[in-house]
Amino acid sequence: MANAKVNKKITSFADATRVTPVPGTDDQFEATIHWDWCGGLHAHGGLTLSLVFSTVRTFFLRKYPSTPQPDPINSDIHFIQPAPRGRVILTVTELSHARRYSTVEVKLRDPAGTICTTATVIQGNLATEVGPSIAVPPVMTRDEIPDRERDCDESIRTPLLIKLMPVIMKMRVLKRKGAKTQSWSRKGAAGLNTKETWVRWEDLNQKLDVISLGVLCDNFLPAPLNFDPTMADLSKYVFPTMCMSIEIKKDPKDAEWLFQEIVCHKIQNGRYDTDVRVLDENGDLVALSKHVSIMAEMKRTKAKFRFL
Repeated sequence: MANAKVNKKITSFADATRVTPVPGTDDQFEATIHWDWCGGLHAHGGLTLSLVFSTVRTFFLRKYPSTPQPDPINSDIHFIQPAPRGRVILTVTELSHARRYSTVEVKLRDPAGTICTTATVIQGNLATEVGPSIAVPPVMTRDEIPDRERDCDESIRTPLLIKLMPVIMKMRVLKRKGAKTQSWSRKGAAGLNTKETWVRWEDLNQKLDVISLGVLCDNFLPAPLNFDPTMADLSKYVFPTMCMSIEIKKDPKDAEWLFQEIVCHKIQNGRYDTDVRVLDENGDLVALSKHVSIMAEMKRTKAKFRFL
């Protein structure tokens, strides 16, 4: 029961992603899931991925200090069951190690030893990455990206949503002006499957770095809410993510703001996809992310105490 107690102290992102090596091991790390980084009673998926990033970075810096590979070039994460608040253990298994890229597997376990999350991460070094390059036309031109002051206003989070999803307090989101639902794109009402938002941390002392891209790429309300905003009270459905992936194209280098284009291609049979493109102030591509999520009936979820 001690693991379920809630400490109402607000936790910074740095503290939320801090990992400590388990004494006597070189592949196990301890972390804490804090209440304000949760969705409901369990760890937010994006926070979990940022925690994986932090763990793998720590693993490589300890094992290969002279040839560091600090950056998660590509990651695939599967949410097997919700990770509870409190203490968790992350175990890193090295699958391959090479000069440019290495691959590891990470498993996150609760205090009982149950696997909650698994991830495969390709690690590298964005600062030293070199190789052939070919210029590709941008998916969005700089002129198509909305101006924050002229074209956007703040997305207001309801008290109920904050209570249900405390993690949404962590970031400030700007949406296009005039959006009747959670957010629109440049397509207006004809493009409810697409959202365009600017995002930054509420804590102005925190900047957007590589580790924070895990949280950033999972920082949006579920696609079905753009079609039916009344679902936001989560009284009928919840929207757990089964798995997600992120490919990081460049280091955001402590940016204050990043832009997201969030696209859903199909919502059918209780399952839907989400593609995320992250751009910087200049319109350069920072990261790509893909999610597979479900709409689960609340009654069934409560009965099983899990989403899947």
